[in-house]
Amino acid sequence: MRCVHVIVLAAVASCSAGDDVPAPLVGSVFPDHAAAGTVVEVRGDYFCQRAEELEDPLCDPGGAVHFGAVPGITVTWSETLIQTEVPNAGAGHVSLTVIVSGRASNAIGFTIE
Repeated sequence: MRCVHVIVLAAVASCSAGDDVPAPLVGSVFPDHAAAGTVVEVRGDYFCQRAEELEDPLCDPGGAVHFGAVPGITVTWSETLIQTEVPNAGAGHVSLTVIVSGRASNAIGFTIE
């Protein structure tokens, strides 16, 4: 009788909860220019950074919308829409990004008046 030994090699990798969720994605901001204190709408996807789809479209933001280096004040936050107040960061053109759970979105241009 011949014995056959099978050796199974397994690789163990650590995964975090959001590994299967793409980074936040900003599609648009409306309006694309506004004065400090104005509420603007940021539309996109993956703002909640959760793998499973839950019935409640709102989520705990755990993040911020940044106008350059200055975060805005969040009014509402959902998977595809954020309403945020433009901070007093000085007039000029800035890059708007969404940062959630340490993950940054693409940048989109915004002008603070």
